[in-house]
Parts: sequence; C-alpha cells; structure tokens
Amino acid sequence: MEDKKLKVALVSFTDRGGRLNQRLAKELERKGYVCAGYEKRSRQKDRPDMGQGLLAVEESVSQWAGRRFMDADHIVFVGAMGIAVRSIAPWIGDKWTDPSVAVIDEAGRFVISVLSGHAGGGNDLAAEAAGILGAVPVITTATDINQLFAVDVFAVKNALWVTDKALAREISGEVLSGGKVGVFSDYPLEGPRPGELTWEKRQKRNFWVTRRRGSCPWKGPEEGVLKLVPKVVHVGIGCRKDTPEGVLEEALFQALERWDCVLESVVAIATIDLKKQEPGLLGLARGLGTCFRTYKARELAEVEGEFQESSFVAQVTGIGNVCERAALKSAGENGARGKRICGKQVISGVTIALAEETWKGTL
Repeated sequence: MEDKKLKVALVSFTDRGGRLNQRLAKELERKGYVCAGYEKRSRQKDRPDMGQGLLAVEESVSQWAGRRFMDADHIVFVGAMGIAVRSIAPWIGDKWTDPSVAVIDEAGRFVISVLSGHAGGGNDLAAEAAGILGAVPVITTATDINQLFAVDVFAVKNALWVTDKALAREISGEVLSGGKVGVFSDYPLEGPRPGELTWEKRQKRNFWVTRRRGSCPWKGPEEGVLKLVPKVVHVGIGCRKDTPEGVLEEALFQALERWDCVLESVVAIATIDLKKQEPGLLGLARGLGTCFRTYKARELAEVEGEFQESSFVAQVTGIGNVCERAALKSAGENGARGKRICGKQVISGVTIALAEETWKGTL
C-alpha cells in the first residue's frame, strides 16, 4: 500500500514554547511528516506576535485535543505535563487506536513519550524529536527499558494486522516475566533474532505471521497463537457494468474463504482502466480501505504467464483475461514478481483472481 504521511499536531503556550514548536515542526516536515503548529494563550489578544505562523486555539485545550484524537497521528505538547494529561484524559481509548502523545518542556531538555508509545509510534517520535532538539528522550515502556522484544512494535513496524489484542498483551507479559515466545512465519523475517523468541518451536504463547485463515502450522489446538497478518493479497476483478457493490463484496468474501486468505490481508483491488469509474468497485475498495488500481489493456498484456482467455472479454476490453493479469500486475508493483494464489474464478457473474506479493518482515 502507498505510504501514508503521518500527521503531527503541536501546541505551545508561550513565546519560548512557540519558537520551539516552530523549530520542531519545520524539522519534522523535512523528515516527511505533515505538521501543524498551534498556540493557546489565556487571552489570544495578548499574543505579541501574530505573525509566528502558529494557528490560534480558540477553544479549550481539551476540546482541541479531542479534535486531534480524530485527525492526527501524533500530538506534541510544548509545556507542562499536567496540561497535557488533563487535556487528553477524556479522549483516551486504547493504544491501538489512540494517537501518540508526547510532552516537551519549553527549554527543550526532555521529550517524554506519554501515550501510545508502541502501537502509536510515540517512542520513535520522541526519540526523533529529541535528536532534533538535542534533548533527552524519556521512554518508560517496560520492554524498551529492559531492551526486550515487543510484539506490538514488531506489528506496527511491519504493518501487520493484530488478530487478538488481548493475546498480544499476554505475549508482552510472557517476555517480561522471562518466558519464551514461539515464532512461526510464512515469510522471511530479517534482523537479529531476540533471545526471548524461539523459531518453529511451540511455547505457551506464540505468534504466527501469515495471511491464512486456517489452522496453525502444527497439529493441535490454536490456543495461545496470535496471528499477525501482512497486507499481501491483491484481488483482480472483472465485472459487468453497474454490478452492485454487495455482489462484488460477496464474490470477494467467497474467494478469500475458498483460498484461505484473511480479509485483512487484502491490500489492493485491481482491474482494467475501462472500469476506473465503476461505482461498485470504487465502493468496495473504499469500504475495505484498500488501494484501487486500474491498468490499460496493453499493460495487462505485458504480464507473463498462461491465462484462461475469453474471446468475448477480448472483444470488449482488448485483453482476453482481466482479473488474473490485473492481480499479478498489482502484486508486482513493489518490483518483485507476484505469485498466483488462485486463477480466474467465476462467482455470481464476477470474475476474480488472487495474487500474493513478495513480502519480508524486519525484527
């Protein structure tokens, strides 16, 4: 999936804090973040410099924080910890969905990761901000201070869907208590192997990197096995004009179930450019939160392999097979050749094919 630029909202309360706010926002922008700097004064008319480039917070800081919980990935308070804690308290949900929150003192000496340090990327942002300011990053998460493997960090770093958040917490607890966690993966995992993990050896608690719906890679109960799902499945679709979104969705669900793919593993819907304005396909991709890719007939013709060709489809579109070629073309967007999971399937009048992109994770 295309990289998403992370949004950072920064808020300060004094002239000194405002200068740090601007400096940090500018440097984070250079590193690829999208930053918005805000300023809250007890009385906005007391602002001595309206040209600072900071947006005025006209509402309460807590109301402002509530809005940022909806539209920002990271929130940075330049000021007192107490202001930050009181402001975010009404909006805190859970670490998997909340934005990260950090606090920086006005002198720029300490950057404290307060909320969503792992899943929200707060610890990484705190370290990055500290590097910019020459400050000390303050990280308090247990796996970090003990230099232990954190499954939630691993999942976020590799864009893996976590199937059971409670079990993820149990795995972290197992690591912190000195236990071993079993690792199983259908894909290569690069990097140093932490001593807390065992490879292809079942433990009390385990995780499995897979796009499969089916049972574990060993015979026996699945209890204690956390599935971490990469977005690797590309769906090629061909359909008649104005095919309802519901029909397309049901065809997709059937294909995924039949070919042992978790829905959350789908990264893209692909088809021919003649269908680029097809409402059902656009709605399907939007509903799944996936990419929607279309290709010209000549681009699909360049895809190598043997395909189930249709003379009727060739007459209409200029290419005898849309779904298989589109799935493989999309799966190869990262530069590596994708592989077929299944060839052309006809389900409720919809032609559908699945392909898997080459993927590897980093520990």
